[in-house]
Amino acid sequence: MNNFVIPAETEKELEKCTIRFLKIAKKHNLCFKWSKYNFNAKEIPILEVQVKNGEVQMKEQKIKAIKE
Repeated sequence: MNNFVIPAETEKELEKCTIRFLKIAKKHNLCFKWSKYNFNAKEIPILEVQVKNGEVQMKEQKIKAIKE
């Protein structure tokens, strides 16, 4: 499985939520390709937007396409 985002306000909260998520996943026998994961990312592209510092922004190339 992929494309899971675990948002958090602090690193401690992120750690707690990630551990909880992984325990639930293990309980339900979900599998992951660990080489694709990026833990503690400060910025992520998902669903054609950029999530950074708690803000969701449209990708720059999408903005340019709309303006044209």
